[in-house]
Amino acid sequence: MSAKHLHRTKFRSPNLLARLTTVTMTGQGPSSLSFLPDDRQHQGMETETVALLPVLRRLEVMVGGEGAANSLSGLRLLLEHLSLRVVQANPMLGVQEEMEGNQQPLSEKIGAKFVSEGGLQLVLALLMAGSGNLETNPRQMGDTGDTGNTRLKQLAMDVLCQLCLVNKTAPELLGETDELLIFCFHHLNHPTLYEKCCLMIEHILMARSTTLNLCAIPHLQKVLASLEGGRLASFCKLLAVTVSDLDIFENKSSLYQQNLQKRASSFIPVRDINQELILSVPDLLSKLVEHASRLPYNPRYASTPAEIDHWMRFIDDHISDEIAMGEPLQMESYPGGGLTDPSNSLVNDLVDRVEVLYVLGLLLVGKHRKQVQKELADLQLIPKLSNLFDSFIWRSNGGRQRTRLPGHYPGCECSPEVALKIQFLRLVHSFCDHSDYKHLLMSRCEWDELGRIPPPPTPAVVKPSSSLMDPALSAPTPPVTPDSNLMCRGTQGLLTKIVEVLKKEPTTSTFRFWLCRAVESYLRGGTSYSDQIFLLRRGLLQHITASLIQTEVRQKETIQSSFDLLGEMVKFNFDACKQMDSILNSESKLKKGMIMVNNNLIDSNMFIRAMVLACDHFMQAGGEMAEFVTNSRLMKHFREFDKHVQFVVQLVSILNVTDLTQENVSCLNTSLVILMLAARQERLPDMILRLLDYGEDPSGFRAGKSLLKNLKKLLEFWQEHYLHKDKDCSTLEKSSLIPFTFWKDTVGQLVSEDHTQPTAIIHYIQDLHSAPFSRSHTGGRYSQDQGVEMDTEDPV
Repeated sequence: MSAKHLHRTKFRSPNLLARLTTVTMTGQGPSSLSFLPDDRQHQGMETETVALLPVLRRLEVMVGGEGAANSLSGLRLLLEHLSLRVVQANPMLGVQEEMEGNQQPLSEKIGAKFVSEGGLQLVLALLMAGSGNLETNPRQMGDTGDTGNTRLKQLAMDVLCQLCLVNKTAPELLGETDELLIFCFHHLNHPTLYEKCCLMIEHILMARSTTLNLCAIPHLQKVLASLEGGRLASFCKLLAVTVSDLDIFENKSSLYQQNLQKRASSFIPVRDINQELILSVPDLLSKLVEHASRLPYNPRYASTPAEIDHWMRFIDDHISDEIAMGEPLQMESYPGGGLTDPSNSLVNDLVDRVEVLYVLGLLLVGKHRKQVQKELADLQLIPKLSNLFDSFIWRSNGGRQRTRLPGHYPGCECSPEVALKIQFLRLVHSFCDHSDYKHLLMSRCEWDELGRIPPPPTPAVVKPSSSLMDPALSAPTPPVTPDSNLMCRGTQGLLTKIVEVLKKEPTTSTFRFWLCRAVESYLRGGTSYSDQIFLLRRGLLQHITASLIQTEVRQKETIQSSFDLLGEMVKFNFDACKQMDSILNSESKLKKGMIMVNNNLIDSNMFIRAMVLACDHFMQAGGEMAEFVTNSRLMKHFREFDKHVQFVVQLVSILNVTDLTQENVSCLNTSLVILMLAARQERLPDMILRLLDYGEDPSGFRAGKSLLKNLKKLLEFWQEHYLHKDKDCSTLEKSSLIPFTFWKDTVGQLVSEDHTQPTAIIHYIQDLHSAPFSRSHTGGRYSQDQGVEMDTEDPV
């Protein structure tokens, strides 16, 4: 007979002598609270200790022993203790005291004591009994069968979830192994356990410092394939955590630190692995698309203008029905969503739609983006989203606004549907980003209109000046003809609907950022003249320009998205630049516009890049275009060499290699575009010399040296970041029409360690040789108001 068997069978024998004999033979003495002789509170005993005595007696004795039904009462009692919201002197006697100041709630004390006494292991043993080998062959509990066993596991899950709420170490301890996660994943389709299983998985994932590798869950593809309707939608909250790349990096913002981590041999791209597994599940994308876009969209009533009024009417109607019937109504939230009251059913429906849209958006920005774009296009995502868009109510067409709650500003847009609209627009943004299927956002008649737009007189390219420039870029790529069965129905496509809402939304609207983002993403990538003209005809450039110079109160995010959209509209487009010049037709308007550009450099740098490239293209084209650039007061700010020098100084001055993020790295690329244009004109040494002299003061100290040293460090980071073997840099080529080989060559010249080369920065900042004589120039010192950094288009 083994010591383990002897301990389990005789250690708690009713015979005291048998207990002592067992302790002597096994060497294992009593260490649990349940060995105390009674449940009374003795002197010096804490309240939480007394509360746990009857709980542990019921749980410890019954795990693997006789009379297991008593463990149900132990779990119920524990759940009551963990739900307490008052300070209780003795739970057994029901004596309660009022909560005092910062005193720790009794539930938290009981939770901490239960964890320290090894209670988690007891509850896990009750929960997982009969679950098979969780690592290799997990066994799911049947939907029918032993009612007592089902209730036991329900209570065990309730206790574990409540423990995670009252004790922050509980989810960390539960997540040390994957056993509980595997158990929860494999019971996602259980009729009574799936809600608590989802909640438990969420607790564990949020407590982990690393992203869960879904491949660690056996047979997960089979589990996900069996999820339908509301259960799949609810599970999307968990999928979002595993396919987002934010959680795989220790530093969430610094590209410098992320680069170091990615280059480490121990780095595993968990996000890409998880996305690949999810995409391999049959029909998963189809289910998500159907759930996100399903109609009818509730609550909607005729002749009800404001969005919030629809919600209030829905709630009022159902309260009246409950009063008339004398009992609360129960209805299914949606297919597979479970029974709940009508108001909660709408909230659950909205929340789940938001999660589904968010997951679809995450899949569209991952490694398999092109594959997902094609599959979603084939599933008719865009026409379905266009139909759903018709159900949205915006402030511009929402009629009167209700009085806001205390603490909410007058323009507040609090509504259950705000998050849904934002995730909707975010999904459209991700779908269009450098996509071959972006024209599905048009209707058939709009596509025909696009085809009738004549090509520009001069192709939008930067003419090659060396063998490094790829002549293939000189020929514009014709757009892919979309399948009419996959396009939007009616006269207006989704793109036009978004533009019309954007033009009507107030300048303070929360949605303007993502409305601009969606349209900008449609234009992003290879410059399409016909797409730019299509949007020019709908007055978009005039609206965006006017909103920037006429509005006194501007949100930082809206400024950035507006400038990015303007940059895509004017890039290499003669008609757009002439229209903007005519809008800024007075000295005051032009001054306001340039103040906005210079005071928000991080936000406006993509617009600066587009205007500099447009000026260069027009000057090379000659004729009317070159004459326009020469005479235009607007284009003068982006044409002259001195202005280019100022832009580089300003942009480089606000950057530091250790502070580069996905939001401000585009400033580095904008500076590099200006440097490349100087290199193409064989004026790179002149540019470097002007940068060196730009900060020179009367004492002779060259402040420009520190600027050039900073620029060199930034460009060395650029090489490390963009020249990695798995980096896709095609977006840099498409957006600038400058081949990536020329990007690499220019950076290589600038960071070269050959101090004899006049194109190398070290030639001007080395200490062993005197720097060249400075050139006189006009212009004062630069003072920059650093702003909040926002998202950019450059590949990071």
